[in-house]
Amino acid sequence: MLMTAFVDRGKTMDVASFRDSLSRLSADDIRRCAARLLPDEQCVSDQVTQWRAELAIDRLIRRHCTRAEAQRATAAAQRTARVVVEVARQRGMSVPDGDVSRVARTAGQIARGLALGALAGPFLSPLLTQFDAALQSAASPVLTAA
Repeated sequence: MLMTAFVDRGKTMDVASFRDSLSRLSADDIRRCAARLLPDEQCVSDQVTQWRAELAIDRLIRRHCTRAEAQRATAAAQRTARVVVEVARQRGMSVPDGDVSRVARTAGQIARGLALGALAGPFLSPLLTQFDAALQSAASPVLTAA
């Protein structure tokens, strides 16, 4: 849904465009996306891939970034998480809410990697792919035989 537009057109995603795409989420998008981000909804290999990507970004920040770069990445993560929370409030969701927190945390992790630019590129891809899959599921409700 949101991320695919960037991937399909070959554009380089940056923190600002990522935040802009998050500002268009509906309350239902947030709920369904959060449900797909639950560990129970992910296979173990996807969970491990996500953890490795997050740890690799942490390691990059500690070992290869200046203090200013690390602070920019942290600030980008915090601002992005706040965007998700604010969007949720605007859509009538009460905060704190576990679903909002889950989506905000994941979006913050992605923004943290995006703030590092090409340095985090290989590690950012799995996070974007999983978040995009969760957003895709939010765009297309699952039909059940109930």
